[in-house]
Amino acid sequence: MDKIFIKNVFAAVFEKSILDPLLVLLDKKSVKFWGTEGTVRYLKNNGFDATSVVAGFDFDGRVKSLDRVIFARILADRTKRKHLNELKRLSHVILNEREEFRRSFGGPQDDSEPIDLVVVDLYSVVAKNFPESMDIGGQALIRAAIKNYQNVALAFDKKSIADVVSELMKNKGSITLKFRKKQAKAALKFIADRCKLESDLFSKL
Repeated sequence: MDKIFIKNVFAAVFEKSILDPLLVLLDKKSVKFWGTEGTVRYLKNNGFDATSVVAGFDFDGRVKSLDRVIFARILADRTKRKHLNELKRLSHVILNEREEFRRSFGGPQDDSEPIDLVVVDLYSVVAKNFPESMDIGGQALIRAAIKNYQNVALAFDKKSIADVVSELMKNKGSITLKFRKKQAKAALKFIADRCKLESDLFSKL
């Protein structure tokens, strides 16, 4: 699939204002967000339909964004009917198992479509607070989007968000496969550099 139009977005960002250039472009009536609590609160304050998916475990903020349904929506191949059917089945089963979470989502019909865009910025690695300052969920989300770049777009820092904004303006609300591949390649280098930094810090412990 070449072009993907943005309807379903997952966003979990440390610096909330990093989303502002993107929010100006997106249609509040047709775009839905899922994300972590702080990001969702910011999105709602900006008039968007947004749902928190912090429903599993947190442990004082150690991990907030590892959710089976969200990862299934990011990793599903939208060109394969089998994947779409399995996504629908999985989302219904999980959300019906967890009644409180199902109500939070607003019903199974809202979460059975693939995610079109993942926007994540990782919080900084702090040497004096390492490895506690490692980002777990954010890196996992970025890697999932990289793996499925043919079906989902990705932004992971201020520059890559600006690039998404330019792409959306250029293509009237859609993101091309060529661009998704370019973003995935940049994100993979970003993750590799991040892991190198973490490795160097760990060796000093």
